[in-house]
Amino acid sequence: MKKYVALSLALFFLLTTNGMAADHCLRAGKWLPKGMDDLRRGAYDEALAALDKALAGAPRCAEAYYGRGVALDKTGKHDRAIEEYSLAIREDPSDAAAYYRRGLAYGRKGHFDRETENYSKATALAPDIERSARGMEKWEDREIGEFTRTIAEDPNAAWAYYSRGIALRLKGQAERAAEDFRKALSLDPKHVWAMYHLGAALRTLGRPDQAVEEYNRALTIDAGFAWAAYNRGLIRGRQGQYAAAIEDFDKALEADANYAWAYYDRGFAYLKQKRYTLAIADFTKAAAIAPAFPPVFYWRATAYFGVGQKERCREDMQKAARLGSPAAGKWLADRRP
Repeated sequence: MKKYVALSLALFFLLTTNGMAADHCLRAGKWLPKGMDDLRRGAYDEALAALDKALAGAPRCAEAYYGRGVALDKTGKHDRAIEEYSLAIREDPSDAAAYYRRGLAYGRKGHFDRETENYSKATALAPDIERSARGMEKWEDREIGEFTRTIAEDPNAAWAYYSRGIALRLKGQAERAAEDFRKALSLDPKHVWAMYHLGAALRTLGRPDQAVEEYNRALTIDAGFAWAAYNRGLIRGRQGQYAAAIEDFDKALEADANYAWAYYDRGFAYLKQKRYTLAIADFTKAAAIAPAFPPVFYWRATAYFGVGQKERCREDMQKAARLGSPAAGKWLADRRP
């Protein structure tokens, strides 16, 4: 996950538009190049305004939707960015960059299955896309420098503090990142993504109770913020508060019924409570959404063992081992005749 979020920041500078359907952009006039130039220099509001005008003249211009997605993603509006990337893909299904960036946005929201699906599509269309991103040296420092300059010019730019905080987190500077997220929240008190990332930074710093406070704040503003509920559940589960963790995973699944990791971790909480039948049901749902995730089968095997279904236990251990689970491989090796 960390690698892909890191690439998202690097790719903010990669404004290439491979495969864009240029013929659909002919009537965008001067507004398309202006919008993309605004985007390159970090003038995101101006970019959005210009690209709106481009789309008024050329409503099927994939490049304009893509540019809008980048501008929205850059300022922390991940849901809206996903919508714009999806529109770009609708107009140009061969647009590898839009798939890649949509994957990054899904990753930031914790939808790892959708993240992986989009990366796979992007690399199938353009095998070099990830290597090109990795080739940008010291991108974190450039990002931090850019946002620092923006803050110097506009000390009230909440999005710049937020974005610099993300870059600092990825460099392992959680304390400084937390300071930036707090500053962003002082300027924009309802920025739920800043609350989420502040919570994540606090977890890194070994302050889980403070992290829970941030997730609580985010959920007070947006009760359907599945990722905040899920992460609060993770903390509670690790503290042995399995009933509370299950409630949080329930909330996450109410917001997103296809949230594979919420099923998986709720299943694990049920397993710790020895509620094996419920655990099996959740692991089965998780496996249907994320069939290549070995721990799902390993822990479902454990639950099957708990209810005395030894043959199903062995079958799942074999699946987990085939998918690369060392623990499952050891379990099978220890039981060879």
